[in-house]
Amino acid sequence: MDIQQFEHFLKIDAKTFNQVDLNSLNHYIKRFMYTVPFENINVQNGVPISVNVDDLFNKIVHQHRGGFCYEMNTLFQNYLKEKGFHLDCVSGTVHAPNDSWSRDGSHMSTIVHLDKDYIADVGFGDLPTEAIPITRPDDVHIIHDTNGYYRAITDEDDTIHLQKQIDREHWRTSYKTQFTPRNWPYFIEHLHYNEHDPRSIFVQNLIITMPKHYGRVSMSNEHLTVTTRHDKQKERVTHDNYKKLIKKHFGIDATIKALES
Repeated sequence: MDIQQFEHFLKIDAKTFNQVDLNSLNHYIKRFMYTVPFENINVQNGVPISVNVDDLFNKIVHQHRGGFCYEMNTLFQNYLKEKGFHLDCVSGTVHAPNDSWSRDGSHMSTIVHLDKDYIADVGFGDLPTEAIPITRPDDVHIIHDTNGYYRAITDEDDTIHLQKQIDREHWRTSYKTQFTPRNWPYFIEHLHYNEHDPRSIFVQNLIITMPKHYGRVSMSNEHLTVTTRHDKQKERVTHDNYKKLIKKHFGIDATIKALES
């Protein structure tokens, strides 16, 4: 992995942000998330997923593509380690829209250890563009982002609940994780499920999403959705326009088999 080329691609200001501290971490997260889209095109196309760092570097930097959690957080963790950060790779259990929970390990996340512990996750699809401090419920630190309010709190069992505010009084857990470090072999079975199993959301649906300075842009097989703080606009996705849309909004030049047919 060529660190200088990686930083040039992400437009990282390595002269200003060159310390192992929260300011540098937040700068790296923001530049990564504003540059690299969360997407599952390879899963949709039946292309094998590789988590080899050189393969990920080639896909993201040279091909101007993105990926999902196993890919994006693996590459970002490698970069942070090169910059001197102390971190752990951890497994997550995702809260589905129907209020069910995924299997543990269906999500890979990152905890960075600084003055306190922080979630530094660039591979989930709906998170703020900065690190989220992990706190107790009686000392909550809320992160305000263009796309909403977020927090990470621990319960009595030290389970971490990464949450997003859904209204003035209620928070919804997006996923839960723990401080237990996980090595890559733990995720092999879960990657295989998310890549191949018909029950996997990544197999069932095209998902491309990316934060923007104005909000977020997301695309499925049917619609492109542009969300701002006060508005949401949808555009129908078709065989004729999808390549133009993914190039314009995500910088991706790719063929998506499901939309070709």
